[in-house]
Amino acid sequence: MDSVAFETTAIGAYPSRVQWDASAVDLVATMLERWHLTAGEAFVGGEAASVLRVTTRDGRPAVLKVGFPHVEAVWEAVALESWGGRLAPEVLRQDPWTWSILLELVEPGIPLSRHELPAEEALTIAAGLYRELLLTKPPPGLPTLADIVSEYARDAQARLPGQRHDLVNLGVLDLVERGLSLSRDLAASDGASTMLHGDFNPGNLISAADGGWRVIDPKPMLGDPEFELFPLIEQLGSPWTRRDPAAALWAQLELASRIAGVDPVRTARWAFARAAYNVCWYLDDANDAAATAAARELPVWFEISGS
Repeated sequence: MDSVAFETTAIGAYPSRVQWDASAVDLVATMLERWHLTAGEAFVGGEAASVLRVTTRDGRPAVLKVGFPHVEAVWEAVALESWGGRLAPEVLRQDPWTWSILLELVEPGIPLSRHELPAEEALTIAAGLYRELLLTKPPPGLPTLADIVSEYARDAQARLPGQRHDLVNLGVLDLVERGLSLSRDLAASDGASTMLHGDFNPGNLISAADGGWRVIDPKPMLGDPEFELFPLIEQLGSPWTRRDPAAALWAQLELASRIAGVDPVRTARWAFARAAYNVCWYLDDANDAAATAAARELPVWFEISGS
């Protein structure tokens, strides 16, 4: 089918997740009836959608996803269709007004984050899949990483005065300011026109019956491929529990970068910049424990990046 961008007018209709949650049950019921679907069990763990197993009128198992309208996911269906049924679930139907998509059911569908694989094997799987994604011709109209990072930086800079006291207490004010500045520099030098997944973390890579892997929940954009590997490097293989986290992270970064075919130094610089944003975002969410952990990790990323 020919997927399109989700309708952005829906974003204004639901200015908060709480307001959308109040309508989600009715939206799901509407799409079940409209597409003649029989509801099955709901998937758990998603934060920006209602997702459930369904059966179509002709008996095909599938997945219904009704998303919370937000700017990062406007191009989700288009990206999934661009990657086809080999790298992502096949898009069977779409309603851009309700932000609904009917997807192929990928079995067993277990996220890479839940596979107890050695770090090297998990990183090889993820980076190999990422290399294939980078070869896909991007559809027209996608937002750019440069524009998105510019918005991130403006928002973070505006919040910085209110967070300054906490950042000083955490001992990372200077590093956060360096990271935000570096993100702007990296974005300004980004001439890439590669389609990125946008949220390429181990929870968004799922296993398929053919022995391959598929990506889900993209927030697609055009930009620097080195931007994406940060979540894989820090979330796979438990590097923060090692005796020398910096050495473990650098080894994982080098491996993932080599397999994906990207520059490890630029990957490390993006990782430091993204780690700085994490501290700010956790403080903004009033998640003190996560902010403290991110602040402990930030100097390590600074060391690795050589910034």
